[in-house]
Amino acid sequence: MRNALFMGLITASITHEMQNVMAIIRESGALVGDVMRLNGPPRLKHGDKLQSSLGNIEEQVQRGRELMLMLNGFAHAAEDFPASCDAVRFTAQIAPALQRLARLRECGFIFEKGAAPLFVKGNAMLLMQGIYLAALAVLDVCAPGDTLELATEPGQTPTVILRTRPDRAVPEPSQDFHDVCTGLPADGRTEPGACLIGLTPARAGEEREL
Repeated sequence: MRNALFMGLITASITHEMQNVMAIIRESGALVGDVMRLNGPPRLKHGDKLQSSLGNIEEQVQRGRELMLMLNGFAHAAEDFPASCDAVRFTAQIAPALQRLARLRECGFIFEKGAAPLFVKGNAMLLMQGIYLAALAVLDVCAPGDTLELATEPGQTPTVILRTRPDRAVPEPSQDFHDVCTGLPADGRTEPGACLIGLTPARAGEEREL
């Protein structure tokens, strides 16, 4: 636990600084764009490509900021180990990492974020780890062109679902996955084309945000 807290502390600090770096790059690109609009296209060889390059910079800076926000939230989750967490919030927190996993497998990714908080027993770090391991289990049976779907479902047993095509037989997840589910506590199971994490609702008074 001490190692996780230290890594979270350092990662949170560095991601704050990286956000400042991204902001400077974004503002510098915007300034160059303003100068070009005021003075017209530069008379340079291939000068017409500058505007599209500025657009690429803006797009990648925005992508970098989103990734940094995800990593920063993940780092802050290590600072505290509460009795409960918001499954909707932390499912959204880990979603960008799953999107990258899917892209590496040449698969699509769909995330359906819940509309309202969904407080469950267990700490956020374990929840995100369980979701990540469940995604790996589902992606292991995906073929290029398949889609990984991530969603939370409220109810008597709040559930995080990782699914793909129903004709994909998802094998039993790793022992690590089951260990994480035990620690949450949660019921981890598979069904055709999916891996599910059935969570335990938090009791009144246990709802706590980090």
